[in-house]
Amino acid sequence: MRTFLLAAIAAIAAAPAAVAMPTCTGVTQTVSSGDAVPTSFLTTAGNCVEAGDKVFGDFAVTGAGSGSSSFTFLGPLSNVTLGFQGAIGPSSVATLHYQVAVNPDITTAMRIVGLEKDFTLNSNVAGAPATATLTGSTNPVTNPAVAISCTRTVNPATGDCPEAAFFAPVDFLIVDQTLTTGTNAVVTALTDTIFQTAIDVPEPGALGILGLGLLGLAAVRRRT
Repeated sequence: MRTFLLAAIAAIAAAPAAVAMPTCTGVTQTVSSGDAVPTSFLTTAGNCVEAGDKVFGDFAVTGAGSGSSSFTFLGPLSNVTLGFQGAIGPSSVATLHYQVAVNPDITTAMRIVGLEKDFTLNSNVAGAPATATLTGSTNPVTNPAVAISCTRTVNPATGDCPEAAFFAPVDFLIVDQTLTTGTNAVVTALTDTIFQTAIDVPEPGALGILGLGLLGLAAVRRRT
């Protein structure tokens, strides 16, 4: 029994938290802050990007022209902002799908706690009004659920973007968003920011206390 408990304690100390990672069976590119990656690379099945302590993958886009995505972050354990460049014309519907996860090989102390969405809107007719709406959700559903829906207009300039949603800490997100443009509207960029925070993780001393507790239970069991 004692040998079994010691082995269990060692397994608890050594086992990393299970994280649902993107499917990185192709090429994984590590980027520095500000680097841009072509959309053609991102949407190739199995390709991934490592940005700070995040891994991005499983990208899919519809309704947008060719472009690139930039990854901006202040340090290895910080928020990451994605800037998606690619023209989306008037009276169109475009979608973007991707997965992001905290890389357990870099940190087990950080969790994703928020998502902010925004976009850049112009009119293709000088002085003419234009409008577009961006919606976003995540899978699995967070607590509370992400249900972003914001609108921008130009001529005149109004709107409630950017919009952010915050939720209980998670180690990965599957993000889906839809952009709908109206007459004269041209969107040239989407911006997503992944917010994160540090969480408490078991210290070696705490694991030792857990082990002593398990051994104590075993001793009581032998006496009874």
